[in-house]
Amino acid sequence: MDEEDVAEWLYGEASALLDEASDMGVMEKLVDRVSVECRRRALERLVQNAAEHQPLDCPDCKRPMNVHAYRRTRKVNSSFGTVRFVRSYGLCTNCGERVFPADVKLGLQVRAPASPRVQEVCALTTLRAPAGQAQEDVRRLTGIDMDASSLHREARRQGERALALRDADTALTKTLPGVAQLMGRASVPSSPFTLVIEIDAWNIRERDNWGKTKKFRDAAQETGRWHWVYTGTVFRLDQRGTTAAGRPIIAERGFVATRAGLDCFRSQLYAETLQRGLLQAEHVLILADGAIWIWAIADDRFKKATQRVDLYHVQEHLWDLAHELHGQGTDKAKEWVTPFLNWLKRRTNGALDVIQGLEGLRTTLENLTTAQRAALDREIGYFQGHKNRMDYKTGKALGQPVGSGAIESTCSQYQRRFKLTGQFWSLDGDEAFLALATLHRNRRWHQLFPHDST
Repeated sequence: MDEEDVAEWLYGEASALLDEASDMGVMEKLVDRVSVECRRRALERLVQNAAEHQPLDCPDCKRPMNVHAYRRTRKVNSSFGTVRFVRSYGLCTNCGERVFPADVKLGLQVRAPASPRVQEVCALTTLRAPAGQAQEDVRRLTGIDMDASSLHREARRQGERALALRDADTALTKTLPGVAQLMGRASVPSSPFTLVIEIDAWNIRERDNWGKTKKFRDAAQETGRWHWVYTGTVFRLDQRGTTAAGRPIIAERGFVATRAGLDCFRSQLYAETLQRGLLQAEHVLILADGAIWIWAIADDRFKKATQRVDLYHVQEHLWDLAHELHGQGTDKAKEWVTPFLNWLKRRTNGALDVIQGLEGLRTTLENLTTAQRAALDREIGYFQGHKNRMDYKTGKALGQPVGSGAIESTCSQYQRRFKLTGQFWSLDGDEAFLALATLHRNRRWHQLFPHDST
């Protein structure tokens, strides 16, 4: 039977089920439905053929294995329905591993019921919405009928695989050969370039002390459900641009996000920056708000990098002081703060000028309240602590960002999935899904699903 015969058969089968009210959407679903059994049978034969031609060799060391069982049956849920095939099971005397080599070749996980295509569908849909919401969408769009718990369980399994890939890259940072391997993955231009690293954090809610809310609140204690997700983004300066409408974009960049603590974040960020050209960059810029933990990471892993405090956070400090001294939203507050803002943006040593101006207020302003004096001293200390991170004039002259909009956007994008209304996570669950989401954002999806390397 050639393609024309197949097409004629499909046409006849679908035509018999149509009525006059059928639109093209109905026709598409009918063609899909009447052909699904043919596709399932074709897939089953292909799978069995691949299993039969797979040598009983260890997938790791490639040595012949001792046979422990012949032709064991396995059932797999594919996008066309249940597929059954048989394969052999062996023991590798070199590695000590027991495995079905055909399962490894076919991309199947141990005791997992889903085919690689179904694995991918589960992973992608749960990155967009909780499994309970995605179940109906999956059925409508793919014809795959899975309950919410199975959808979530399969996606979680893929998250754990993504976590293992991420941890393997992090482990490479601990040795010089590993660093060289990560560095070798970087695709960088032949001309000198600047690498930009932006860092921030956001909160995720977990099921800490579940069911004990009233007890904790009666004792005037926090339930402890909110935890930091440390987040970073990495890109080359030449990868920034604008759309035809003038909207700023970054053509390609790397992402890091973890709930596992600062030490894990430091290692993951270092691994990602190595893969983005850290050691080949002529200049490295770290841009963030004034959080102490960020600059501790910069001093530890990126000693030669230029550090810059986000201009907009700095401006907020000046505006807060202006409102404290002259009243919220008053013209006098605006008049007072304007020269300080201009000094920051337009002078080479603008931060020093701001500090000198603020220190002068201690003696020139009369009748300062206790709160106003405390606010003034606090901001002087803030500018003193970050004065070497406020050279905005030079940054603009070099075409570098002076605001951390890229990381603010990154945090917002992650939160759209991880902070949905009424949603709670566990540490194991959120870390696996964060690893999965980050793998997808980093365009390394093919590492999990090589069947669609594009």
